[in-house]
Amino acid sequence: MRFEIPETVDTHVIIQSQHSHRTWHAALPNGKIIMAFINEEDPPLTLAPGVQVPVCLTVADFSRGLIVMK
Repeated sequence: MRFEIPETVDTHVIIQSQHSHRTWHAALPNGKIIMAFINEEDPPLTLAPGVQVPVCLTVADFSRGLIVMK
């Protein structure tokens, strides 16, 4: 039996504050603060503190997460 480690982890964060036009400080469910961001080609977002959004984290770096708005 072979166990495969996933490359990404999908979760939700709570927006804490806006850092720039495409980055926010956000809290993971365990309370850790990370940098959440959108790609440059994505349309701008307005996210207020307290809003919950989905993010995708890479297993190599849990300090930042890509916001995946549909």
